This record gives sequence, C-alpha cells and structure tokens, in this order.
Amino acid sequence: MDGLIVDIWRGKTMLRSLMNRRISRVGLYGDVIDIGGGFNPEYHNFFKKDPNKPAKFVVVDLKDSADKKINLETDHLPFSDYSADYVLMFNLLEHVYNHMFVVSEAFRILKSSGRLIGFVPFLVNYHPDPHDYFRYTKEALMKIFSSAGFSEINIEEIGRGPFAVNYNNLVLSMPRFLRVLLLPFHYLLDSIMLGLRPKIGERYPLGYFFEARVIKVFRDRLN
Repeated sequence: MDGLIVDIWRGKTMLRSLMNRRISRVGLYGDVIDIGGGFNPEYHNFFKKDPNKPAKFVVVDLKDSADKKINLETDHLPFSDYSADYVLMFNLLEHVYNHMFVVSEAFRILKSSGRLIGFVPFLVNYHPDPHDYFRYTKEALMKIFSSAGFSEINIEEIGRGPFAVNYNNLVLSMPRFLRVLLLPFHYLLDSIMLGLRPKIGERYPLGYFFEARVIKVFRDRLN
C-alpha cells in the first residue's frame, strides 16, 4: 500500500496507480503506435525498456498535440498494413463510438505476432474527452477483439473490491490530505472482504487491462 499512498499524495487516482503498476510488467520494442495517447502520455514511462531494442512511439489522436492528428471515428490509421510491433489503446475505447472500426484498424497495421495492449475503465465516473460512450465488460472486450481477428486474448481485472470503487470515485472532489487519510480505511475493508470472498474483485473492477496478439496463420486465412 505504500506505493499507493505516494501516488495518491502526488495527485493520482487509485485507478491510475494500479494501471501503471500493471503496465510496469510489460516490455515494448520496435514501432509502437499509441492510439488516443494525447500529448506525452505519462504511462509510456512505466513500460520496461530494453536499450538494445528501443521502442519508437508515435501518438495518433484527434488532438493537435498528437504526432498524427486524425478522426478516430472515421479515418483509417495513417500506417501501412503489417507495419507496427505494438498498438496501445489506454483509456480510449470508452470515448470512441465506432469502436469496432478502430480495433479493426489496429489489427490491420500490426505485424504477425504483433500485440495490442490497453486499458478501459469500468466502475468509474463519467468523463467525456470529448465524449464518454461506453463501459465494457470482460465478455464484451473478448467478443470485440476476437471479432476483429485477434488471438491469445488476455483480459485482467484491475482494482481490489467494492471499497476501492467507492474510494476511487468519491475522493476526486476531496483535498489531497483527506484522500491519503481515507485510503488505509478503504484498503483494509477490501482486504477483509477479499479474505472472506476472494473472487469478489471480479465483480467490482475499476477497469480492465487487456492484451491480444495477431497470429500469422490466422491472418493468412483472413487474407
């Protein structure tokens, strides 16, 4: 919990802190296309880095600050087929109404064995940027990615339990010192709840981290 306290004091939400922790277990290299990353996204810093195989990030967004500005609802990604090693989609899909289009575009530009990596919030507040359309369940994400052609789909709940959900949504309007003071109380209550009912975290996710891969044999069949 020490790391959470530090992050909360620095102004992060519990959701963002837990998401960053999960990202820190992932290594990237080669050509990385970040869809919807905005300007200089902080989460890039949490990926594992390999100096022998550096990652080159290109951010695609509807914002002027992006490396490449496009309309994610209607515009094809400005990259050739099979050109990216990774595609990132962090906190994006809830803001895109035409989500199957952008997921299919990610599949198109990924190389064989390329990976889609991302995150969507679930039990969180309404947050338009500029719109906020959806909250995806684990089952919905699985269907979306498999329908687009992805394989080896892994979707993980990010969060703790019902008290973490309550804490994450309530403290946004509180001063920082109160956020820190209230964290241990909610953390302890979730620990008790998880000890009594270990699977309850599956029912109260703050969000979902996902990974999916393009399999060469399956891609060849599609073509």
